[in-house]
Amino acid sequence: MTKLVAALTLAAMAAVFPAPGVPAATVPAPHDGTPSIAQSFEAFWEAAHDKPFPEQQALWNRFIEGPREALYRSVVWEIRDNPDWRRLKERTLRDRFDAYPRIGGDIPGESGAIQTAIRVQAARFDKYFGASWRPHAIVVLAPNFDAKSGVLPGGRPILALAVDSLILEKANLDILLPHEFFHLWDAQRSGIKNDGVMPGTHLTLPLFAEGLATYVSTVVSPGYTDGQYLLQDDLGALPDSSLPTTAKRFLTDAGGMTIDPAQHRTSKAFRRWFQAGSTQFQADLPNRAGYWLGLHVIRVLRRSYSLHEIAAWTPLQAQTETRAALHEIAGSTSR
Repeated sequence: MTKLVAALTLAAMAAVFPAPGVPAATVPAPHDGTPSIAQSFEAFWEAAHDKPFPEQQALWNRFIEGPREALYRSVVWEIRDNPDWRRLKERTLRDRFDAYPRIGGDIPGESGAIQTAIRVQAARFDKYFGASWRPHAIVVLAPNFDAKSGVLPGGRPILALAVDSLILEKANLDILLPHEFFHLWDAQRSGIKNDGVMPGTHLTLPLFAEGLATYVSTVVSPGYTDGQYLLQDDLGALPDSSLPTTAKRFLTDAGGMTIDPAQHRTSKAFRRWFQAGSTQFQADLPNRAGYWLGLHVIRVLRRSYSLHEIAAWTPLQAQTETRAALHEIAGSTSR
């Protein structure tokens, strides 16, 4: 789950032309002059829909990424921490361009629906976390995620919502938005900046952060199953009886880094616990099992602390308490 951000500083495009079969944009342009993502898509697809891939990618760079360069570099492609970002971009854009004839007509309307959902869910979130907080959320096009928190080059946390991916996934925004709002809120309040893989941190911090964000969704939008909150039915089907063994296994990885400092990419341990994909990382556990374990860690911590106490922890406190909860789940100690 989860990144997106941008210093939206470039001038708006001179004109926007409706793409074949795509209705006029329903989302107004931002006040800074940058075109809305719906407008950018219309201009891009009008020019690119019948072109070979190399020309399509060049037009994507012009219309989609050009007005949002900092956002795409720092959040969408994570250039700083992903040396293979160019190959990832080419591979995922090829697949996404193949999907646009099927979903392109839905992008303007869905962009507006996401903006409405942001307002509704932010009001619900505000009931629990207060202070009339409003998320800095931006709707984008991205082939490699649905929604994620990120950090702009200047350090500002932001939430990116990929409208095309959300359409393809038929995502439930009641579950998705509270999870992502919490990552953004937490980054601003406690300094846990979930910019994708949390560079410079140990695995206990993403376990805590993803578990807590999932738990917050259960509070803000009650009435769903664990599989729905975890966005993966096979995680929700895991029995509680497997928790002790899983916690013990995670503790052997807990001191590892999210980013391998030698290779400057996500560590094997991070991928083992948090990455999705068709390659299965653990024979007896679904991918992204760290989200499931993290949710249960938070449920253990809630026996001793209020949600607001947990949400206020510094990264160091969060990692210390997470490790203690893991030991409790594993049965190796008691709180």
